[in-house]
Amino acid sequence: MKGYYDDFTEPYFRMISSNIKRGSYRLIGKGSGRTVYDLDNGQVVKEARNMRGIAQNFEEYRIALADRSNLFARVYDVSADYRFLIMDKAERIPDISFVWNYFRVGSNEELFLVSGLRLISEQYHLLIGDLGRAVNWGKIGGRPKIIDYGFTRQVRKKYYQTRHRSR
Repeated sequence: MKGYYDDFTEPYFRMISSNIKRGSYRLIGKGSGRTVYDLDNGQVVKEARNMRGIAQNFEEYRIALADRSNLFARVYDVSADYRFLIMDKAERIPDISFVWNYFRVGSNEELFLVSGLRLISEQYHLLIGDLGRAVNWGKIGGRPKIIDYGFTRQVRKKYYQTRHRSR
């Protein structure tokens, strides 16, 4: 996967960084750790803004390398520092019912029982509840694909859970 295209090199990522600073790419979305831009070529770049974003890019890249389920949006490359991740662009879905219809279920409870989803959730330490949120899915080639899968249990534990201190 790494180096999938010959032109995905560190100079390529420096160019992407420069284009982001110049405002050359359309902003698609923003989360707590990453900003997503449309590369206008059927792909997006997820730019990490902090350590949370770097951890999420790392996890998406790791999962994309290992997965054979065809449920995840394809990752093309990642910068050496995990600041930038290149992924297939997906069409937004209006609500989770698009995913329900594809898997022939009528609720998130039923969706969470689909063996393939349960398996990838366990295998890649995904939060099963996130698979019930439309924002984590998109449509590629007419099929639902998981487009935001870097928020694993490990990332949540390390970067998002507040630590309770004893008094």
